[in-house]
Amino acid sequence: MEQRNNLVLQGTETFSRGQLDNVALENGALVLDSVAGRSLLYGSYTTPEFAMPAFCNLNVSWNAHAPRDTMVEVRCRVYAAGAWTGWMSFGKWAPDYPRCSVSSHSEDGMIFLMGDTVTVAAPGGGTGVQLQVNLSTNNDKVTPAVRLLAAAVRPLAWEKHNGHPLNRRLYLPEYCLSAHDPSFGREMDLPLVMAALMNRWGEDILPEEVAYAMEDGSTRSTGNTAFAAAAAGCCGYPCWQAWMDLADLREQIHDGCSVAVQVERRVRGQRDPTRLWMGLRGFGHDDAVMADFVLLNDPTADTDGAVNCTMALVDFMRYFTGKAIALRPKQREAEADRPRRLRCELHAGTQPGTYYFERRGEPADLPEDFSGWIACAPHDGVAHATTAHRTFLRCTRTEDGGVQFPPELLAAGGRYSVYAVDQTGTMRVAEVRLPKPKPAPASTEPQASGQTGDAPAQP
Repeated sequence: MEQRNNLVLQGTETFSRGQLDNVALENGALVLDSVAGRSLLYGSYTTPEFAMPAFCNLNVSWNAHAPRDTMVEVRCRVYAAGAWTGWMSFGKWAPDYPRCSVSSHSEDGMIFLMGDTVTVAAPGGGTGVQLQVNLSTNNDKVTPAVRLLAAAVRPLAWEKHNGHPLNRRLYLPEYCLSAHDPSFGREMDLPLVMAALMNRWGEDILPEEVAYAMEDGSTRSTGNTAFAAAAAGCCGYPCWQAWMDLADLREQIHDGCSVAVQVERRVRGQRDPTRLWMGLRGFGHDDAVMADFVLLNDPTADTDGAVNCTMALVDFMRYFTGKAIALRPKQREAEADRPRRLRCELHAGTQPGTYYFERRGEPADLPEDFSGWIACAPHDGVAHATTAHRTFLRCTRTEDGGVQFPPELLAAGGRYSVYAVDQTGTMRVAEVRLPKPKPAPASTEPQASGQTGDAPAQP
């Protein structure tokens, strides 16, 4: 989908219209140029200047393959009040790099970047956008590859309520906050929705893998939508942010693609309305009341079974902020950095309930700086639609890098799958069978008077 307020740049023909400095095009992606088979250490690509409808907000997205020792930095500048701003960076990015958003502003303070959004407070808004991506490597044998760049603006004059009626329902896995990592609080909503968008295409990724692959180090949260789109791109899925009206949303559903949508509504336990992400999975019409409705997945529901919900179209359009994330099916030729999973074994330690990871016969202890999520899922004999539908029980890291199972699991015993996702989104996976405790021996002490058995003789 391409409209004036949503630009999606990908492919050789589109990228070739920009300025390439020490950068080449290879298989439709931007890569560092090479000399005698060795990649240059630094290069830059700058798009043409794009005229846009007058806007107040700008969001930028990118999808890139960035192997170890490589880096990508995406920047933008805005035309407003008769002049271009300086370049504003969305932060240096790579899957294994501690991603941190950057805040910046124009000299007069009327245009500023916070996290993933550029806000234009100048009279008349912004009317032009230009993007730039800087590629770098510390190893001349590897290069990052940028497959997609996107810019989306929220027009000042915008009517979200247009579009022809549509009656179509799509499948979207149901994941709720209460069943997954509580470290990020309610902001875990976006990783849950992003995992569902990918898993409907057969990915089977855990929301925790998405969360730690997109975490913003400057805020310690998962609310950065630019990093969310980049994380999906790491898994090979074309993904970008957009400002969508009703016609755009219906077009996505018509094409068979669910969308992440941001709505503003009250959440239980909070007095003021808050913005949260939901999965849009279809539209319908109720003949009984002659009204259109929207089919959503609400990750703030109490249980997975209650995530699917229906909302009247008029209510949805009142709550919908216009901000959305589009995701398309994975392309076979696209390289993927994620999910990165290490198949391990677990062996028992000397302390009760303590186990240690091993990989290919070598210790694979959790490092001292591990700050991710450790959990186990019992083998309950149920064929779950995705791994994320399983029941997870939290475990903890021991001081020496092992895994400590909670007492209730040690008392129950049984077979478990163990998952440890670190702060880069890399996951250790292992199977373990906890021994069942031996039953307590039957008591051989004489029974007290008045209990079952022969009654004492009467004098």
